[in-house]
Amino acid sequence: MAPSFSVVVPAHNAERTLAAVLESILGQEPAPREVIVVDDASTDGTAAVAEAAGALVLGNGRPLLAGGARNRGWEAATGDAVVFLDADAVPQPGWNAGLAAALSEFPDALVGGARTFAGRSSWGWVAHLQVETPYLPRGGPREVRFLSSYCLAVPRDAPLRWDESYGGEDGIFSAQALAAGYRLVFDPRVVAHHDHQRSTFRDLRRQQNRLAYGLSRIGAVQREGLHKRVLARAPLHYFALVRLLFIWRRVRSIPELRRPFLANLHRLVLAEWMLGLDAVRYALRRPPLRGQGAESFR
Repeated sequence: MAPSFSVVVPAHNAERTLAAVLESILGQEPAPREVIVVDDASTDGTAAVAEAAGALVLGNGRPLLAGGARNRGWEAATGDAVVFLDADAVPQPGWNAGLAAALSEFPDALVGGARTFAGRSSWGWVAHLQVETPYLPRGGPREVRFLSSYCLAVPRDAPLRWDESYGGEDGIFSAQALAAGYRLVFDPRVVAHHDHQRSTFRDLRRQQNRLAYGLSRIGAVQREGLHKRVLARAPLHYFALVRLLFIWRRVRSIPELRRPFLANLHRLVLAEWMLGLDAVRYALRRPPLRGQGAESFR
């Protein structure tokens, strides 16, 4: 029998996208054992949307942030695997089936899913292109050294827990999993569409600040190689625009991504330089490895 799975959705003010996320999960086969929405001190209708969809809702009286909310849902889950899914990640057709296949083919491994995206504005495209092209649904399942928390399946009995923070907590989690002997598998058959609402330059800057924070705090413990540790301390590659070459290689054969990349190339250049400035700031004042510290990205 295929392993059963529980879906845990940490949600903070997520009423805009949550209904679509839950409708997609619950409308596909095989059905999850349960869907648990952890309402992390929302001030909008997140809890009501989740209850109307039939999800089990756990409310946090105080913010536990993304990592803490995932831990709370994990404790309540009963499936063989726990699948953590962001509240703005809308599973595409075949998501449940692809997940079930991956769990059967890679028992006792951590499995991460792929993503698609589409920008609503020029700066929205930049926000997507700058960070999400490594997770496009291309190729076959493969072992990796890092999995994004955006969509991540974990054996329920794994002796791991998330750091109660937001920004880099998935890098810490991946490093802990590798140290504990778990395989990390990226499976492009498990695809969700990232429907974030970042559309302005200000939205982009908030994303960059959190990204630079996370990359800096996990630099010393990440398991992706010496070059990542060096770049976390000396992030000069942003100013040299090296990353744009890799992004171009990933999108050049995909017309719906190649066109916005070329149309927004001048904005991407500026965005890389701005991200580099954030990375330098955090390299000089590295955030604590544990806990959120004084930073807030909401």
